[in-house]
Amino acid sequence: MLTVLKAGLQTTIQAGPRHGFRHFGVPASGPADAVSMALANRLVGQAADHPVIETTLTGASFRFRCDMQIAVTGALADVTLGGRHVELHKTHFVEMDEELVIGPAKAGCRNYLALSATLNADEFLGSRSTYLPGKFGGRDGLAVQDGDALAAHDLKDVPDEETPPELKPFFNDRFMLQVSPGPDFNRLDAASRKRLFEDEFAASQRASRMGVELTGRKLHLDGEAQKETSAVFPGSIQLPPEGNPYVLLADAQTTGGYPHILQVIRSDRFQLGQIRPGAKIRFVMRRPEEAAERFRSRWEAYSDWLDQPFI
Repeated sequence: MLTVLKAGLQTTIQAGPRHGFRHFGVPASGPADAVSMALANRLVGQAADHPVIETTLTGASFRFRCDMQIAVTGALADVTLGGRHVELHKTHFVEMDEELVIGPAKAGCRNYLALSATLNADEFLGSRSTYLPGKFGGRDGLAVQDGDALAAHDLKDVPDEETPPELKPFFNDRFMLQVSPGPDFNRLDAASRKRLFEDEFAASQRASRMGVELTGRKLHLDGEAQKETSAVFPGSIQLPPEGNPYVLLADAQTTGGYPHILQVIRSDRFQLGQIRPGAKIRFVMRRPEEAAERFRSRWEAYSDWLDQPFI
């Protein structure tokens, strides 16, 4: 139903995460930014975890082989349809043979293209999300390439919608991430514990769907850098021996041996998928009970617009 003209840096099919398989070493995967995916799907009448196309930094372009409706959300980017500018966070009608161009991200990192149809995608362990390191899900477990033909089925007609202004995430490459202490937070020396919440960090070029390295003044531990391997999750912040914090994303491994110093709280985790190299990050500490309340508040804010949990 659509042909990939330019796939860009990394374009994949993503859907809901894989739940219940971490003890087998299978990561959750799924969208890097679950809120933007859910909002895109809402605009075309689909469930929050319906398969979408996720683009990265450089954008991508597509030619449609039939009439349908689409929506694009996520990073700030110029989007054109048939050569005319169209807005993010709105339903748009696409005519057969029209070309959609999602331009490079100006702020943020990833965009989400949702369709009023169901993309054909491989299901593995209950999810159609692409997991690139394991080569499963999506389109043969691979990023889409120039010239790929992406088939879809169950095309439907949906009413035009627009995300309410108060629900549109705004990305400007400066992130204030709320965190709770990780199990190894107290292994940091006193100066490093203080520095975590006083300093501003920058995302390095070591950034992918697996994680993002943060640079700044080095952090230090009291004692050995290594520990017994233990469970980690999306949003876990580890401290490798070189002293730069490393934030784990959707495709991250399920266990790790580096100290787990912080955990990004669930309400803020969607923002991690929009961190691009050079973005600035600050941390704000929240107690676990505050983290739970902030998640409840975010879900309540979206619950009238979205019909199922998404983060």
